[in-house]
Amino acid sequence: MAWEEVAEGPSWSLFGLSQYENELEEGSSNWLQLNLRLPVTQGVAQEVENLLRDAGVEGVKVTTASPVLNIYFRKNPPWLAIIAAIALASIVLAALIVGWKLFTYVGEIAPNVVPLLAIAGIGVLTLIGVAIIRR
Repeated sequence: MAWEEVAEGPSWSLFGLSQYENELEEGSSNWLQLNLRLPVTQGVAQEVENLLRDAGVEGVKVTTASPVLNIYFRKNPPWLAIIAAIALASIVLAALIVGWKLFTYVGEIAPNVVPLLAIAGIGVLTLIGVAIIRR
């Protein structure tokens, strides 16, 4: 079975993934390659695979060669939107967990740095939001 690459790009390109839906034939084997630029553990890849399987995506397999996440699936009803939503949610959740652990660790060691980290985090989120809106 040959896999046809559907899309390749960074995580924010998941927002436009539904544009490829009509180009895929029913029953075709497809592959998404996402360069997330953050470490992706095998546990996160397995969790994404489990969520996609639970959502009903057929023939799904998720692998990682960190920071790249590969999602293999068989096209049936419009799965690209579901895959994009689950992948984004999993990535955001993993980033929040890592961020919270880092935040609490720094808070224990240097409590005076916590307000600066909060301001920096808000600034980074603002820049990301502006970049996404401009695309």
